[in-house]
Amino acid sequence: MLLYGGRHSRSAVDNRARHTICRWITGSRRLSYSHFSVLPLCHRGMRYARRMNGYSEVPHNGEINNYLRKDLDAKATAKNTACWNLLGKVRTKRTLCFSLYTALELCGVELPRHSTLPQKDFYVTVRSKGTRSSLDNVDYRIWNAKFNSIAFSNGVTCMHPMDAWIQFAQYLNLTELVVLAEALIRRYGYAIEQFTQRLTAFHRVIGRARCEAALKLVKPSDSVQETRTRLALMLFGLPIPQTQYGITDSENGYTYTVDMAYPQYKVAIEYDGDHHRRFRKQYVRDQQKRRRLRQLGWTVIEVFADDLWNTAKQRAFAQEVATAMQIPLPGRPQPSCRVLIDGSLTINARKGEYRRRKQAKHNKASQH
Repeated sequence: MLLYGGRHSRSAVDNRARHTICRWITGSRRLSYSHFSVLPLCHRGMRYARRMNGYSEVPHNGEINNYLRKDLDAKATAKNTACWNLLGKVRTKRTLCFSLYTALELCGVELPRHSTLPQKDFYVTVRSKGTRSSLDNVDYRIWNAKFNSIAFSNGVTCMHPMDAWIQFAQYLNLTELVVLAEALIRRYGYAIEQFTQRLTAFHRVIGRARCEAALKLVKPSDSVQETRTRLALMLFGLPIPQTQYGITDSENGYTYTVDMAYPQYKVAIEYDGDHHRRFRKQYVRDQQKRRRLRQLGWTVIEVFADDLWNTAKQRAFAQEVATAMQIPLPGRPQPSCRVLIDGSLTINARKGEYRRRKQAKHNKASQH
């Protein structure tokens, strides 16, 4: 393992870390550990797909997506370097498996929000308390399961992203589990069946029911905020919108792609984040597209991050869409999406039920 100092400069190490992000292990070598299996990162679809989920790597807002992809890659490189430096402080031969937030960062995946798990510099998953080390800034999580891991060419090892998604189930609500699953699909082109197969491979999972419910709501999406927008509409009873919908202009033959649409009502929905205004050409194209769609008789609703901030604002946004569709807002999910308000799927729902039963038993005993 290279260490800073001597003939190896910091820039050389950073370049090597950057290289490990771009070039995954391609050999057939499989490292064997009693706790977890380490797979080459090209294994199980772990490569950047040129076409994922039916749309190209550079979709209609490709300039923005490329910017976001590069930003995630840069963060992954930085995290890989930080993890690699941390390994230099380890005095044992035991392999550290980075997990949870750290694994997602290493794999260039957007991080979930509204998690009961706080963000820290490093997360490492071990099998038992006895295998923990005394490293600073490292949060150890115990998971006695045979999860898969992936190894970078510089020796950094992290949990496989799909297994990290399963481990996150105990810390994320249903919405954020859907958001994270779609982020993994967007990044690596996984099929929903792969998540299902991986989930069944574990004997015990905290949040298994939440995972199974989340997979029923997963669809290809272009961004995390687009996913949250779709789920907000479904939460208040609107039909599931068509995503990445193409609208053809019969006059010029152009096809305009919108984030979401209700074609029957000629209502289009476009998410507009701050990064959309970072690129002038893209911003101008978006505005010209929306102006033309309005000329064609479509209602185009722009949604911003603030519209999704809390339940009250999500309801107001859903009401705006319902008004444009000229239908009443149901206010609760349709039967197929009722899992969005299923109290048994909330975080720590089983613990809450246990406390309620215990309290009820105590109250009953005190009455006698």
